[in-house]
Amino acid sequence: MLQPRPILARLCLISMMAAGGNPVAQAVEEGVCPERPPRLSARVKPRPPVDLPTEIRARELRSTLGDVGEFTGDVELRRGLQSLSSDYLRYEKSTGQVDASGDVTLLDHAGSRFETPETHFNLDTHTGYTGPSRFYLEDAQARGDAERVDFEGPDHTRLTRVRYTTCAPGQDDWFLKIRELKLDTEEDIGTAYHATVNFLGVPVFYLPYLSFPISDQRKSGFLIPQLGYSTKRGAEVAAPYYLNLAPDYDATVTPRYMSKHGLQLQNEFRYLTRNSQGRLELEVLPSDRQQNGDQRASGIYQHSQTFNPLWSGNIDVRGISDKNYLEDFSDHLGVTSQTHLPQNAELNYRGPLWTFGARAADYQTIDRTIPPAARPYARLPQLNLLLNRPVMPNRVNYYFESEASYFERDASVSGRRVGLSPAVGFPLANSYGYLTPKIGVRSLAYHLKDASVDESPSLSRGVFSLDGGLFFERDSRWGERRYTQTLEPRLFYLYIPGKNQDNLPNFDTGLPELTFANLFRENRFAGGDRIGDSNQITAAVTTRFIDEEDGSERARASIGRIYYFSDREVNLPAGTTSAAASDIAGETSATLVGNWHARANVQWNRQESHAQRYNYYLQYNPAKDRIVNAGKRFSRGELEQTDISAEWPIAGRWTFRGRSLYSRRDRHNVESYVGAEYNACCWALRLLAGRRLSFDANSAPIQATHIMFELQLTGFSKLGRVPDSPLRESVFSFPSRYAAPGYSVP
Repeated sequence: MLQPRPILARLCLISMMAAGGNPVAQAVEEGVCPERPPRLSARVKPRPPVDLPTEIRARELRSTLGDVGEFTGDVELRRGLQSLSSDYLRYEKSTGQVDASGDVTLLDHAGSRFETPETHFNLDTHTGYTGPSRFYLEDAQARGDAERVDFEGPDHTRLTRVRYTTCAPGQDDWFLKIRELKLDTEEDIGTAYHATVNFLGVPVFYLPYLSFPISDQRKSGFLIPQLGYSTKRGAEVAAPYYLNLAPDYDATVTPRYMSKHGLQLQNEFRYLTRNSQGRLELEVLPSDRQQNGDQRASGIYQHSQTFNPLWSGNIDVRGISDKNYLEDFSDHLGVTSQTHLPQNAELNYRGPLWTFGARAADYQTIDRTIPPAARPYARLPQLNLLLNRPVMPNRVNYYFESEASYFERDASVSGRRVGLSPAVGFPLANSYGYLTPKIGVRSLAYHLKDASVDESPSLSRGVFSLDGGLFFERDSRWGERRYTQTLEPRLFYLYIPGKNQDNLPNFDTGLPELTFANLFRENRFAGGDRIGDSNQITAAVTTRFIDEEDGSERARASIGRIYYFSDREVNLPAGTTSAAASDIAGETSATLVGNWHARANVQWNRQESHAQRYNYYLQYNPAKDRIVNAGKRFSRGELEQTDISAEWPIAGRWTFRGRSLYSRRDRHNVESYVGAEYNACCWALRLLAGRRLSFDANSAPIQATHIMFELQLTGFSKLGRVPDSPLRESVFSFPSRYAAPGYSVP
């Protein structure tokens, strides 16, 4: 129980509310950064108190004339969420005026704390001033010091000759040096005049005017500039300006100057409502020095809409002015390697029994030298209807898929295609196995224009499949851990009678890659223009190791092959295939001891005794801040790439980061970078140098070099940009619970 103070004085006006607490500084361990507390949302910030009681505690009370009281010794004053502590305090009840001195700490209703030798403050009007002060804002999210603080009302504070930082107490590695800082806690805006960003005692840049939010609310104003250099663009600087247009939409306008190209204007417009979200990005380079003054541009519009729990829609439209645009102005390899840009609009329905989709899809071919006959078809429109009933074991199950599409492409056969696939199955399942007979029909019907022979071809084929497997289990042990090992043989028989289909058009159909999952397809083709004749059986086996402690799958290995009982006469291109068996397909994945993870798959050509296609991926991830990834992708005659990346602490707060993507087939670098990161908790510096495969104006391959840096001032902003961390790009995911093919685990 707390002991009473020697003297207790209370001046009660109406009622009393609790006051906020003081932030507590935390020691930072070497190499470990503490988690920052969440920023206080403006929607829940308390407003200034009105007509609340005042409570004062002190060791000594000296009464003076009228309603003026003087207090000394461990003085504490509280009114609502305002509080003040000092060595000496003079309080005038009728006006609410407070004069305090000697280790004064003032906490206002917005959660800001001021420490000063003296203050003169009016509790009723929230006006007054302090001398030289230390301040802490947003529950210690930001702090600093000022030569003078002027309180100009309940929500307005003006600070003069300010140092401002979001570093933890005891760290002043970076700070804003500001001539005048105005804080508006009603609008949650901080406005700085004549501000200089100082980093490690060195002025980095000067801003005559800076406006920034002091809560989690958005605020219009300039963002931190972006600087960089690359051999493709030269030196570049961008100055983004953020526009908080409304609570549900905003925009960012960015002038971007590139020394080799000129001035580019970028704009990103975003919106978010209860049932929709979207963004519109536009980039315009009015006169490109590298392209004889040509105007170059790009645009992206993406929209997602939820009409109700069953209906939704999406729009994704992209376009660029020329084939070299992405190569010249994008830093992401996955973007620069695109050959076609999507232009899609979708309407989807997903109900308890049926799934319906309506889609209009087209593409912009980036390389206009590709002949029209080699470009993708547009679907204007495509309609899909699918029976979505869950599979129920030991009873009759019905299946239905349908599609109706209109395909269009210049200088090619165009027209409508309708496909229907009804089927019925009777899956039998128990604890040790399953058997699923299934019989159905596939039908295709066309109405074509510009066809050389038949304008209305059609085709119907019966489909029969029989899928069965068994489950065997045994106890196993790796070291001290106990596992259940399964052995799951599986046979899948497929029969589809053949019929010549060479007269049918090919709008969207090809052969899929031979993977383990594709061994069990009910059509040898991907797409809707061919029904592959089949009389074949797939033999496969899978083994798993299930951790008995948590039920997770620690390892899995599968291998299988298709055996053909007859030649395949339906092929692309036309011809007959008479091989007795397919290549062998296998895959494996494992969470190994010592924080190792592995995943691999292979397509093995048994006749020629070599791998036709494979890839593997190894990962060593012993802690959340360190990782090593190594992988290889191989496709005979097409691709052979090695990919190695790592992020690893090397000394103190320094971390190494690097990646190498190398084409062994072409004997050149695809993308690589190496660099280091220094993390000092309240700031981080990342420096990387890299090279990336690029192409000049004549499409000749070149190696473009670039230097990237990023200075992150924690809690404030970032300067520059670097690639995503290997820790983000390399994430393994495995099934957490065992689920075998053919039936579901409740």
